[in-house]
Amino acid sequence: MSSDSPSQFALTASVESLATCFAQLAKQDQSRSELTDGLLKRLHVYEQDIDRLKMDLEDQTKSRIGYQQQVRVLSEQKMRIEQLIDKDPYVVVLIDGDGSKFLDELLQEPVTGAAKAAQRLNKEIKDYLKDTPLSAVNLPILVRVFANLNDLARSLRLSNVIESADNMRTFAEQFTNSRAEFDFINVGRGKENADAKMRKMFNHFMKNFQCKKIFFAGCHDNGYLHDLREHAGDPDAKERIVLLETTPAEPGFLTLGFSMIRLDTVFRSEPLGSGKVYTNPNHTLPNQSAYSPVLVENATVNGGSRGLPAPSSTHQSSVSLVTTTPSDGTRSPSPYSGQTSTPAANVSSSGNGGISIKYPSSYAAAGGTSGHQNISVQIAKTKEPKTIYYNSDDHRLDPPIKTPGYNNPSQVTYKEKTEKIKPNVFCNHFYLAGNCALGAACERDHSTKLTPGEIAIHRFRARTSVCPAGPSCDDYNCCLSHHCPYDPHCARPECKFKNTRFGDLHLSEDELVPA
Repeated sequence: MSSDSPSQFALTASVESLATCFAQLAKQDQSRSELTDGLLKRLHVYEQDIDRLKMDLEDQTKSRIGYQQQVRVLSEQKMRIEQLIDKDPYVVVLIDGDGSKFLDELLQEPVTGAAKAAQRLNKEIKDYLKDTPLSAVNLPILVRVFANLNDLARSLRLSNVIESADNMRTFAEQFTNSRAEFDFINVGRGKENADAKMRKMFNHFMKNFQCKKIFFAGCHDNGYLHDLREHAGDPDAKERIVLLETTPAEPGFLTLGFSMIRLDTVFRSEPLGSGKVYTNPNHTLPNQSAYSPVLVENATVNGGSRGLPAPSSTHQSSVSLVTTTPSDGTRSPSPYSGQTSTPAANVSSSGNGGISIKYPSSYAAAGGTSGHQNISVQIAKTKEPKTIYYNSDDHRLDPPIKTPGYNNPSQVTYKEKTEKIKPNVFCNHFYLAGNCALGAACERDHSTKLTPGEIAIHRFRARTSVCPAGPSCDDYNCCLSHHCPYDPHCARPECKFKNTRFGDLHLSEDELVPA
């Protein structure tokens, strides 16, 4: 048919082709639309992420600013702390004075010796610091000496290093006054007082960073090992701690690893009694007389029956000479003054500063046949050092005193003079000790003249009063009592020494023995 001509078939094909194209375009449009929707959704997510990041950034910025401010504050605080640490640095020297003793030559001249000791100690420490990083800084040197001054003075006096305890007191005072940073501290009676002070001060200065060096003079006492051993593993402590050896250090201190030095120009290097003594040619030690004319034994001194030493050289004494006679009957030479010794002779006081020696008639050289020969020998007078004795309980012991009899004529005159000065009383220091430091400013009586008998009565009356310092009194001139004067046989029920603030001040015979 004419309708199915080729032109129609071509048109139909074209239409179908176009339809196919449109369908493909429609699919592509749909895909693009879906892609666009996906992109839009993703873009929205990105925008949300960006907003969150902006917020985080703002937070981080604020935090960073806050941290920067804190860093500035902390830096300023650190700077201030470092300034405080470095401000006023110093070094300290801690000395256990009971064991670390100054040279004899310094102690024997307490006024000038104390100044020399301080000067030498200061110089020695500065010389040591020259070889350390602290050499560029002029550091103050603090010195603390801790000692039981009474016991230390007693030990030095009994070892013939000083004449009296007053020398040690003077040395301590002068040493303290020599420099503002130097202190000689009396810790009082007690076995651990100096040790406790040393430990306390050591721990205090270890915690103080301003203290750059600690010189520790206690190597003679193993009791300090525990305190030092705690710091043996600390490098900073090993830089700060320097052991100061005086007498030979105990072996334990050598194993700690700390630096150790000696100051032989300042301190004794040998213990007391070791035989090494620093003597002053112009210094006469106590108990040294000009010569020793005789060797005596069996000495009986008034007042010495309770185990106490002889009170003074002014008391009368009865002694016997000791001699040696060889088997051939000849007399052997005496080691004293080149004289020959004699058989035992009786010796009695001459009453005028000498003694009378009575020899048997067989040895009379020029006395005829009278049976004995009187020879007056002048004994060199020496000033006996004042002494305080304590028993094993650290209770001060008073020397024996004689009770004045009621029939003593001095009782009447003493009472009259006492009534005359009432309401005033006699000054103990002036009449009994021989010196009153207050002088004319003293409120007690100095003007009355007392006879020796009246002074003896006043001395006994003073001894009936309890000393305010009690058993531990360390006043060499104390005239009061530290225990009942009737010990060891006090039978008085109302004795004032029974109920004191120090307890019962009655001592038995065993407790009256000095330790």
